[in-house]
Amino acid sequence: MKSNSIKFEISILYTAILGLILIVFSGVLFLISNAFLEQIDQQLKNKAQAVDLTIRSYLSVLGENHNALKEAVGKTIAMKNENFMQYKTWKISQKWLKQAQSLNLNKDYINFVSKDGKEDFSSLNLDRRLRYLFLEDIQFPQEAAQLVFRTLNLKHMNFRVINYPFSDKSFGPYLIQVGIAQEPILQQLRNWLYSIAVSVPLILVMTNFVGRMLANRILQPVYEITDLAQRITEQDLSARIKTKHFGREMGSLIASFNGMIARLEKSFIHVEQFSYHVAHELKTPLTIIQGEANLLLRKDRSIHEYKQALRIIMEESQRVLKTVDDLLLLTKLGYQAEVFKFEQFDFIEFFNEIVEQNRLLAANKGIGIRMNFQTVTPPLMVNGDRLHLRRLFFNIIDNAIKFTPEGGCVDMQIENAQGKIITSIRDTGPGISPENLEKIFEEFYRADKNTPGSGLGLNIAYSIAKLHQGNIQVESQIGRGSTFRVILPSY
Repeated sequence: MKSNSIKFEISILYTAILGLILIVFSGVLFLISNAFLEQIDQQLKNKAQAVDLTIRSYLSVLGENHNALKEAVGKTIAMKNENFMQYKTWKISQKWLKQAQSLNLNKDYINFVSKDGKEDFSSLNLDRRLRYLFLEDIQFPQEAAQLVFRTLNLKHMNFRVINYPFSDKSFGPYLIQVGIAQEPILQQLRNWLYSIAVSVPLILVMTNFVGRMLANRILQPVYEITDLAQRITEQDLSARIKTKHFGREMGSLIASFNGMIARLEKSFIHVEQFSYHVAHELKTPLTIIQGEANLLLRKDRSIHEYKQALRIIMEESQRVLKTVDDLLLLTKLGYQAEVFKFEQFDFIEFFNEIVEQNRLLAANKGIGIRMNFQTVTPPLMVNGDRLHLRRLFFNIIDNAIKFTPEGGCVDMQIENAQGKIITSIRDTGPGISPENLEKIFEEFYRADKNTPGSGLGLNIAYSIAKLHQGNIQVESQIGRGSTFRVILPSY
């Protein structure tokens, strides 16, 4: 099953999020419109209550009779400024004009009707057709406190009307009807909905387009990485991606990718050099073996010559086997660290055994070995693999004996400092130059090409120390010898 591209998913996600936002926004507008309509109903209620209270105010002055009710309703609905001489109702009229103006009642439609419909008083703007619509299917509330709201339609015009009950102990019941034209409000809401219906798809299309552009920009480093990965071969690992102006996250990705390519390039160079050194180290003894075998096959030789040639072949074969063994050990150290068997043991006792085994080799060359364990008190415990640690110290001590001239001395010292076991091995050889000192732990490196060996001993020792959470340090001066310090954690 073919998966969608990241660019497609980003653009769709971007569009979906914005679409959701627009839907929520539209929902909020819808709720606002409903709240606005509810607010209209509340305004109608306030206006009907104001008409009711004004009629009652007039009645309190004019009296509680049917003629007084007609006059009070007429004065209220007419909303005219009365003559000052009509001092009984003048103050009520002045107050009502101000209140009607604040409520914007002069633009509304007011009707006062009896329950049987025979008595009817309406505002001047309530024409015959609209008045008939107000009275059609008129509904009196069942209870005095109950209000009835209706929505009426006349020639594509919408009106919101409240039926507000008016009753008195002397007469009634009557109904106060206040209506308001909803068309401007509804038209505004319709315009909103139309704008949303038209703009949302356009916005989503534009958003999708912009999202794809942004996705292209965001994924530009990915495209460059893909292009570079396709161009990289084992013959050329020098290509790198430029960071340019990419963001922090993509910059980190590019830096990581460039770092990976750099490590691969270094590894390929290392493998190439390693292969060259292996071939070089094995070529010489194999050439000698082949030369000696050819020499023996050309003609009959004496028993002495056969023995001499076989001795040379044996020595070179051992040299080849030693190199192969070292290479296998390095492979295990690098990729199969689980071959180590760690255990805790007394380091001083362990190191004493190694020194005693090397005394004979040193004595054959007329070299002395001196020990200094005065600063430590046994037991001094270490957690390590006996076999591989033995290989480490044998390699370093073997080097010290190899480069110390006859009559010289190899000094060894053990210290316990801050949870570390520091073993110093100092020879009195020719020393190591500063330019060679940095390379002595590299594979196949030999400062003196005439010295026998594969150049793997110190590299193996260094690898073993690292796998024991330790380290090897070297100090050397030309003509004054070298000091190797093996640092291991103590327990």
